[in-house]
Amino acid sequence: MNTTYQSRIRNGLLVLLPLLSTIALSGCNKAQSEVTELVIKPVKVVQVPELTFAPVNSYLAQVDATDRAQLSFQVAGQISAVDVKMGETVQAGEVLATLDPTDYQVALDARQAEFNLAKSQFERAKRLFDQKLISADEFDRRETQYKAATASLHQAESDLGYTQIIAPFDGTVSMTYQKSFEVVTAKQPILNLISSQDLDVTFSIPVPVVKSMTLDQLNKQHFFVTLDSHRKQPIEAKFKEIALQPDLDTNSYQVSVTINKPTNINILAGMSGQVHIESESRSYNFALPQGAWINQQQAQALVWRFDAENSQVHQIEVTLNENGEVVAGLNSGDQIVVAGANNLVEGQRVKLWTREGGI
Repeated sequence: MNTTYQSRIRNGLLVLLPLLSTIALSGCNKAQSEVTELVIKPVKVVQVPELTFAPVNSYLAQVDATDRAQLSFQVAGQISAVDVKMGETVQAGEVLATLDPTDYQVALDARQAEFNLAKSQFERAKRLFDQKLISADEFDRRETQYKAATASLHQAESDLGYTQIIAPFDGTVSMTYQKSFEVVTAKQPILNLISSQDLDVTFSIPVPVVKSMTLDQLNKQHFFVTLDSHRKQPIEAKFKEIALQPDLDTNSYQVSVTINKPTNINILAGMSGQVHIESESRSYNFALPQGAWINQQQAQALVWRFDAENSQVHQIEVTLNENGEVVAGLNSGDQIVVAGANNLVEGQRVKLWTREGGI
């Protein structure tokens, strides 16, 4: 009886021991797997900002035409036609408006007849004077009449020409004051013409700013213009001129720059915007906290750069100045580990440390 019972116990143990061994080994393997699997360490990083910048000062401005003219007839009369409308683009030499030329054509014909007679009489008097058949006084009188008739003819020709207003330059008609069939006097405004391609933009610069640089330095600044209606489209500008005397009321100098009208937007005189003056680009050094250094010497140091694509850190060398600031080796946008640098290895996988809520 005892022998049989012991035998059963021994056989049960033989079956149970392998099963316990399997369970034990399985538990050990799982624990070992958890131990050997590297813990992804959180790291604190700082992003390198833009290390070069160009200071920009902005000033309120207004668009004006580079060329502007108020056009009128040089003689009086009745308008027969105004051939253009406001906003219309015209070319230099194009006829813009016309007076009824009838009276001036009649006057020209009369002056032409007087000129022809005076010329004939003068030429006859010259032959007679050469033959000593008339006196010097008679010859002088005929010569004077001829010169007067010539002047009257030229004046009549000019008056007839003044019955047309011709565009002095390429531009846009900004305003018309009169209509067809109206009677106007000499030099009465008929229309305004402004240049359509090149435009001036005027603004004021405070006196202290102007005094801080020479005129040559001001001329070499980078100017660009933005309009209130198109704030996201900068327009390149060139320095044109500056007033020699400041405005005592505003304590500033009037300055003008010139822009070339873009093809995709409509710019008219009187529009408002801003002139931006961008000074020469500068650079500044970047300081890192003490925890960022892997190894630091006088002019060289090693830091970890976080690679966001594969969540790894890689060692890079940077150059330092005498104040321990980085002057080379970093690019804008680089993420540099700033805490726990000495506990990392090349290529180690890490994750960005984030502050938990309430901590």
